[in-house]
Amino acid sequence: MEITSSTMVKPAYAVPHPLTGDKVSLTVFDRAAVDTFVPTVLAYRAPAPSNDALREGLLKAVAAYPHLAGRFALDDQGRRFLDVNNEGVLLIEAAVPVDLADVLVAAYTFFFFAYAGEHWGGAAAVQIQLNRYRCGGLVVGICSHHQAADGHSMSMFFTAWASAVRERKDFTTPAPFLDRARTTVPRSTPTPVFDHRSREFTCGDGDTYAVVPMDRIKNLTVHFTAEFVADLKARVGARCSRFQCLLAHVWKKITAARDLKPEEFTKVRVAVRDVLNSSYGSVVGVIRDAVARIDDEYVQSFVDFG
Repeated sequence: MEITSSTMVKPAYAVPHPLTGDKVSLTVFDRAAVDTFVPTVLAYRAPAPSNDALREGLLKAVAAYPHLAGRFALDDQGRRFLDVNNEGVLLIEAAVPVDLADVLVAAYTFFFFAYAGEHWGGAAAVQIQLNRYRCGGLVVGICSHHQAADGHSMSMFFTAWASAVRERKDFTTPAPFLDRARTTVPRSTPTPVFDHRSREFTCGDGDTYAVVPMDRIKNLTVHFTAEFVADLKARVGARCSRFQCLLAHVWKKITAARDLKPEEFTKVRVAVRDVLNSSYGSVVGVIRDAVARIDDEYVQSFVDFG
């Protein structure tokens, strides 16, 4: 692989965005989110749009999402905020002297994107690498900081970017809702009624956990047949969705494969022994109950806590 270009792509505004220059405080939802860059890999067979077309589309798309072109910083009290300063999105272009089909069967994909690591200070909140293959295929690797945008928000941005590439001069996109303050309005007398500090802001007995290097992570694709899913649902013995059923199965298997100590806690705050020793029905029940607990009262309590 050869890096051919590395630039900061800054929003192209006909009229400056209203948020330009703002210093946006992180909400309690942002602070509870994973404090890391999240990688995404998108692969396209030839023919794929040119790098010039992708760059021009990116200019237009990021103009509607100006916070993605900003930078994280700390205020005088040491609290993180998002400076909407139009510093830009990092765009790297790379040439790969092999065919795309030969690469997609590889176990590792970490070289597809400009991995930003864990250091957010001064780094672009979104970093993109265009990997152009000998056959004309394209792999787009994106690293985006989770406190700048979650998965749903990034999906909307990807859709806007794709539309900008296709529509060119005719591109328009609905203005996304970016007023974070309006999503976190506490009651006149903030009244948190749940223990959010130990639920949303810690993991088990400690407040840190090991981060596995990307080169030690392999992609695994598993196909679950309809018969297998039906058998799992029968073993649950209660009404459940396919998703809940498969999540319980994968959770149990991953927990067993990690070979954790019984008293350790998994990410969803359940002791390892409770996952491995419980039936599928019990594990599905844990998932179902956890989802049901996140109602209006819980969310408002979380906002009041923040």
